[in-house]
Amino acid sequence: MNESPIWRIKYLPKSLDEISGRENIRNRLREIIQNRNFPHLLFIGSEGIGKTTLARLFAKEFLGRYYDANFKLVHADVPLTSEERSQARSDAYVSTSKIGSMAGKRITTPAFIQVKIKPFVQLKVLGDVPFKILIVKNFDALGSNQQGFRRLMEIYGSNCRMILITTKISGIIDPIVSRCQLFLVPQVDFKSFSNLIHKIADEESLKIKDKVIEVLYKISKGKLSRAIDILQVSSSQGNTIDMNTLYENTRKFENELVRSLILLSFKGKFSKAREQARKIVSDYKFSSHELFTELLKVINKLPLSIYARIKLIDMIADADFRAIDGRDDDIQISTLLAKISKYAECM
Repeated sequence: MNESPIWRIKYLPKSLDEISGRENIRNRLREIIQNRNFPHLLFIGSEGIGKTTLARLFAKEFLGRYYDANFKLVHADVPLTSEERSQARSDAYVSTSKIGSMAGKRITTPAFIQVKIKPFVQLKVLGDVPFKILIVKNFDALGSNQQGFRRLMEIYGSNCRMILITTKISGIIDPIVSRCQLFLVPQVDFKSFSNLIHKIADEESLKIKDKVIEVLYKISKGKLSRAIDILQVSSSQGNTIDMNTLYENTRKFENELVRSLILLSFKGKFSKAREQARKIVSDYKFSSHELFTELLKVINKLPLSIYARIKLIDMIADADFRAIDGRDDDIQISTLLAKISKYAECM
């Protein structure tokens, strides 16, 4: 067991057998491991539900001792550095085969694919495994670049199988969906959730009743990482976790993070606010909609004029609509924070 002081890392499963619940998915993945062959996969489920953990553990067991040499995980929603963009530009080439208006034009592969994907999928598989495995998290963030990715799936599919992860299948083009075997990852069932919480409570010498675990399940929406975070925060007040402790620390856990995000934006500290937002989304498994909902709650509690409150609510609603419509979550969150920072200068 990982002895990290952070419980959600300490109790992170180390194999498919340690995954809580989801017996059907685990059986399907074990069958693939036994057969030593599978098509590209598409994991679909809400933010923080455990899709990446399932995919990573599957890849680790499929590749065995050749895992380190043949596995890669990339985040499609993480912007490239200036050095990576420079590299992508330098890798562009002048077409000698195109005719008409395209003759002599520089042919470029989308920068993300050129820098993050191609170097890995082009290298031959190492060791006694049928192919490499590439996981692309938040795949829908690629947007129009998905067409370029589709071509890589066709060209290098025999050398590298790809596991794509998304929260919204509507953001993925049909040609890619049709090339993948789909895995719908639901929230963990309550029985499995309860068993894990009881196990953690025993390990950490906590006292928690079944009724409190039911409330924790509802508060966390069945997301184990968030539930474990709340449980650890609650344990700081004593070994007995009751309803009052749970509710108090849940509000404190979420509200303080979001409140500090709003205050940073009001102070015009956009870069720090964006960094805080990304930390909330990644560390605490908030979806963009959940973050916008929490921002709305905080805004409604602040001592603002009616006009300012309406203006800010309108900004949040617009960002939420665009994110739900399939636009890039990180861009919509960053845009909202930029608007709030700019508006705060005039308040």
